Amino acid sequence: MRSPAFHRGASLVEVTLVAALMLVLAMAFGVPGYRSYEASRASHDAATVLSSDLALLVRAAQNASDGTGACLIIESAAPLSYRGYLGRPKKLDPNSRLGTVLFDRTFARVTLANSPIGSATTLLFASNGSAQYESAGTIAPQHATIDFQLRASAGRAADVRLDLFTGAVDGGG
Repeated sequence: MRSPAFHRGASLVEVTLVAALMLVLAMAFGVPGYRSYEASRASHDAATVLSSDLALLVRAAQNASDGTGACLIIESAAPLSYRGYLGRPKKLDPNSRLGTVLFDRTFARVTLANSPIGSATTLLFASNGSAQYESAGTIAPQHATIDFQLRASAGRAADVRLDLFTGAVDGGG
């Protein structure tokens, strides 16, 4: 004689309840871990994008047929927000003007720290690949290096270095 209890399968309701319980447990343990990982990567990810954006501005300035150059304007240091333009502000270069916005970036969990470049600072790129920046009405010399230190609300800092003389970008990758 067979007992029906030993050969009975799981019902659809039981399978659904077990799957729902497993999903709740996965969310309870997985999501906070992922958010922590994501926050720890924020400065590195922002540094990678900033490096690419700086290299793009160098190339855009070199390829501009009329020598108008390019520029990066830091809108906010905390959180980091900046725009890249073809051309340069007329107040800094009377032979140019701000043109097309090449990119507009905001990194909500990243702060620009320990850099001569800050909020409302304009970084100018010339057709020869060099760069200069204007701060408080003064244009800095070209024979220097700018370090951009990016800090996330959680995690390590990441650095990007721009050689003003050559336009070479290092870091972020």
